[in-house]
Amino acid sequence: MLALQLDPATVKAFMGQLLREALFDNFEVRSVEIITNLRVDIDGQLEAAQSDEAKPGFTTWEALRPLVYAIIKTSPKPKHVKVVFAYKAAEACDIHSNAAALFLNLVYENGQVAFTTGTAQREFLFEKTLDAAWDGWVTAFFEQAGLPVTDRE
Repeated sequence: MLALQLDPATVKAFMGQLLREALFDNFEVRSVEIITNLRVDIDGQLEAAQSDEAKPGFTTWEALRPLVYAIIKTSPKPKHVKVVFAYKAAEACDIHSNAAALFLNLVYENGQVAFTTGTAQREFLFEKTLDAAWDGWVTAFFEQAGLPVTDRE
């Protein structure tokens, strides 16, 4: 598991990028929590009528981003924003064959942005190659995106 923090000098620019640009658009969204002067919780699970699959999946950030942007733009400055991203389930095996789900959690609070990673295994194993593979992918994603993150203390 990684625990990272975004460089504080880049938080404002990053939040604009998060809400207006496509950087995270290919991730599924499991949940969003926004606290301003009220609390808004969004469950990212699609309803059966909105999905072509028998078992509905999750919406993408691309689909949800305009709604989240509208909520934040029309509210007082958020005190807290949490987004639980997941690498698309159908592609998780591209990272590791034992991946059932791969998570990237984003938390904005007190003017800071922190990220943590998490994994879920298809079959329980004691070895940590799944965690290492996902953490490596996330690190490369941040580097490629030019996001200055450091280990969280």
